Amino acid sequence: MLKNMSIALACGAVAAGSLLAAPAEAATTTRVILTPGQSVGGKSTASAYGQMADNLTSRGFPTTVLDLAGEDLRSDARAIAGAVERTRRAHPHDRVALVAHSISGISARWYLKEMGGTPKVATYVAIGTAQYGSPVSCKQDIARENCPGTPFLAKLNAGDDTPGPTKYYSIRSAGEYATGDLDGGQCRVTPIPSIGLPPGYDHTFEPLMSRFWDATVTSLRGKCAGRFVTTPDGVLNGENQMLPGAPGYKAPKRR
Repeated sequence: MLKNMSIALACGAVAAGSLLAAPAEAATTTRVILTPGQSVGGKSTASAYGQMADNLTSRGFPTTVLDLAGEDLRSDARAIAGAVERTRRAHPHDRVALVAHSISGISARWYLKEMGGTPKVATYVAIGTAQYGSPVSCKQDIARENCPGTPFLAKLNAGDDTPGPTKYYSIRSAGEYATGDLDGGQCRVTPIPSIGLPPGYDHTFEPLMSRFWDATVTSLRGKCAGRFVTTPDGVLNGENQMLPGAPGYKAPKRR
């Protein structure tokens, strides 16, 4: 009987040792859904984002490019919702981040705010997104809802722009048309120096430049490479978001 008890105690000690020696749980992966800006001449620009996707993936953030037309902002928001659900089903223990360039940042935010996406998305990074609309959209045949002052943007920007547990980051070139600011809590990454192109062209090349990849990775790691700003609702609008060089820009009046 003593022999059996000794064997049982020995087995228990081995089992306890195994529990203590169990490896720590693997770190959660952040999976990125990268969304491009508008199509050009009816042709998708998604292929231009491949290098950025590969770079983010190589640095520990598996990235999928979601092809969006940029023509119907609500339709694109539904496509983003579908991509988030697919990613969550395939990788239920991982986090999801949305990295959006240009107008897709508007659709991504519509999904977060108007479609209940915030509990499902850990991080939102907008690159070159005119959050309160762009004058350029006013003269286009597509995505006219992105013209400042439309009912669509009025609804999107009513109340807190940064709801839920999602962390919000804004990245832009110093040569952008708009600040990309949101009210509520937002990390505004220090503007990346212009590469010397005419106003507006920096915007197109943002996803092709390694400096933007670096700024995105820093944001995905939860670091604010700039200033974390909390702005009250009602301060921002389409006019005071515009920067010199934007079509129809008017310098703010001095009080």
